[in-house]
Amino acid sequence: MKILIMTGKFGMGHYSAAQSLAKQVKKVNPQAEVVIRDLFEYAVPSCSDRVYQAFGLMVTHCSSAYNTYYNRMEKKGPDLRPVFLPYFLKKMKQLLETEKPDAVLSTLPLCSQIISWYKSRTGDKIPLITCITDISSHSEWINANTDCYLVPSRNVRTRLMEKGVDGRKVCVYGIPVRPEFDAKEEKNVENDGKKQILIMGGGLGILPENPAFYEELNGCGHIKVTVITGKNKEIYHKLYGKYENIEVIGYTDEVYRYMQEADVVISKPGGITLFETIHSGTPILVFEPFLQQEINNTGFIIRNGIGIILKKNPEICAREIDKIMKDDTLLNSMKHNVKQLKQQYDQGVIGRILSYVGCGSEEAYVV
Repeated sequence: MKILIMTGKFGMGHYSAAQSLAKQVKKVNPQAEVVIRDLFEYAVPSCSDRVYQAFGLMVTHCSSAYNTYYNRMEKKGPDLRPVFLPYFLKKMKQLLETEKPDAVLSTLPLCSQIISWYKSRTGDKIPLITCITDISSHSEWINANTDCYLVPSRNVRTRLMEKGVDGRKVCVYGIPVRPEFDAKEEKNVENDGKKQILIMGGGLGILPENPAFYEELNGCGHIKVTVITGKNKEIYHKLYGKYENIEVIGYTDEVYRYMQEADVVISKPGGITLFETIHSGTPILVFEPFLQQEINNTGFIIRNGIGIILKKNPEICAREIDKIMKDDTLLNSMKHNVKQLKQQYDQGVIGRILSYVGCGSEEAYVV
């Protein structure tokens, strides 16, 4: 059995989800061959880096323009026609003929759109499974030739059904994360008498820059802070070695360890980071979002009682964090809600999909 996973590196969340899905497939079926392909690196290799750089600049500096575009696409409804569709269909045909997969998983809306259009134009019956990587029922994810949707919440499933998607095709799976994030044991609440905070900037490395924020946190004697700056070298050099109670780490493959050791995670509310915290059993405090997807994710956090939105003002924000970390009742309540939420997700769906792919039934992907 061969599975092709299509994705892209817009903020790294889509690509991270693809890698996690690949691990889930291999865990269920060790003999399966799994291939991950970045759409833009395959179709337009000479300019893929520039595409991703432009996206990073847009969401960082022109978020209002991005949100306007995002909301406009929602109003156009399902089965969106991508720009340069003939070119992408040609490249998709080449890729499918080369790889000859038994099924395609997609973690990027554009990939799902192209494959759906390809199936429509060619009559190809290859199964298309779309994994939605934000708390979203946005029309960009919905396509007529999608055989199964992996969605992050019951509410998203309901909203997809309201938009006409057959409910038997929609599985509440969560957003896939690496298996290392699953908390196996009870975590230590304190270390040397101090609560643990992990601060992260997400795939784009967006972190608070105001020194007052870190000075206030450093002055809180009852907490220890770890900041993972990732690829943001500028802020790494600004923070490293400057504060007694703040440990600064650059890029690491062990985010799961720091997350499981933390009492709370502070981050932007990206879909992957959110579900990494859920699997780690850790509440999340989020910086006020500015992208529409992250606004949706924040609503999910508040509705389920697994986190809190922080104030924009850096000094007030730090004092709010200090107050939260002193409130054991609040922390324990959020941790309990995280644990309860995690139990909602159907972790057996990948195994069922692979079984259906193996039996070759056209109706088998309605799960």
